[in-house]
Amino acid sequence: MVDTAGTGAGAGGVGALPEPDGTTVSELTIFDLAPEEDSGSDTLGRYRYQAEVAARDCLAMLTQDSIDFVVCEWHEDFVVAWADGSVELVSVKHREGSQGPWTLAELCKSGGLTHLFDRWCACECAANVRLRLATNAALKPGTGNAGILARMCGPEPEVTTGLIAMAEDVARQMLKVRWKQPYPNVPVTPVCKVADIEIPEGFVDKVVRFLAVLEISCKPPHRENITDVNIQRLLVPAVAQLQLAHVDLENTYRAIVDRIERANRDESDRGQLAVYIADPSRVRHSTQMQQRIGRRRITRDIIRQEIVHTSVQLPTFPRGHAPVAAPGGAKLRRKLRRGRVPSDEAAYAERLRSAWYTTWSERRSGLAGDETDLLNLSTDVLEVAFECRRHARGQVAEGSEFGIRMNDLLVERLKVDALPSLPPFQLNHLHLRGLAYQLCDECLFFFSEPFDADEEAS
Repeated sequence: MVDTAGTGAGAGGVGALPEPDGTTVSELTIFDLAPEEDSGSDTLGRYRYQAEVAARDCLAMLTQDSIDFVVCEWHEDFVVAWADGSVELVSVKHREGSQGPWTLAELCKSGGLTHLFDRWCACECAANVRLRLATNAALKPGTGNAGILARMCGPEPEVTTGLIAMAEDVARQMLKVRWKQPYPNVPVTPVCKVADIEIPEGFVDKVVRFLAVLEISCKPPHRENITDVNIQRLLVPAVAQLQLAHVDLENTYRAIVDRIERANRDESDRGQLAVYIADPSRVRHSTQMQQRIGRRRITRDIIRQEIVHTSVQLPTFPRGHAPVAAPGGAKLRRKLRRGRVPSDEAAYAERLRSAWYTTWSERRSGLAGDETDLLNLSTDVLEVAFECRRHARGQVAEGSEFGIRMNDLLVERLKVDALPSLPPFQLNHLHLRGLAYQLCDECLFFFSEPFDADEEAS
């Protein structure tokens, strides 16, 4: 199991987001709300560290079905959408070692705790919304300090004694932060000593509820170590579990983080948010808003597409495993025979079909997305097969068999780098031809004019 920086969130019924092209589907409630702009997100160092923390959840998607997708720079530094319908707002805070551990006051002021609270309130404290404050720094221990606060957080807190007193301390610190920072969901109180702040009625109860959906995580490594840790503890196990061959680990990780950074920096319609909020109906802006979400969304398929392979030639049959003869094949043989494909090439087609069968059996992830991956790849292969058939028909005399020419065109044109989208794992050209022959055996295309392969067998 791949270690991830986050934990699962509670249940709540929501739907999936649209594709980046703005296709309308059911929406997650949290993404209806325009995020507050974060003016502190402009430094390159913060972007990179934030992207590398987000990469921990993105890498987990490679081998786990629990995370559906990640949206960058939405409400907090990123949002994790879980497969159970819940969402988790994540705030990332890097702290230099010279600054020491977080105190309770610093956590509320510059550690992002008040900002998280404000965004949670803006999301109407929805039951499907959870929160995570992810930091590389330690938390100061001692009664009433940040270390104890972390142990009081979550639906099943480790410490419950003194919860109300802690909530009052947090409430006062947030109210103090509000004196200088405009958080709309934190009440304004008169400036005075922190101990003398009069807490508005109901505010402590809301803070208690806030702590019940909050996780304070010190799992992310320091800035200078996070790259190596993420590669060794997250990417390497994922590559092994998916049985991917010849993966360039460093370039793959760099490509994934770069992709996350591009999603973070998509500011093409930053000004549109104000218009969106100001428009009472918001109807005419909804498509634009969904397109923005789509541009910032990182899915499992996007992460897979960033995997970089070395130039080493992949063997047709996986090393260390006995080749397995693919089941079936009778219909393929009849179709090749009807298309006048020579017997030796027909026998070779059977070998390639078995190569595909063995490789797919070994490399498939076992996750729910396998069938979609196979459908997408099969569709691309069929498109090439039909193109080859059209050209083969045009290159022989009318009424003549075109199977030999069609098979020759498959050899020429069915290449990995010619596909419109990347395969779900590394393949060579022979694997693709093996898949094509398997699709032919399933009667999805012919090497001649279509006929009833079952009837001919009888």
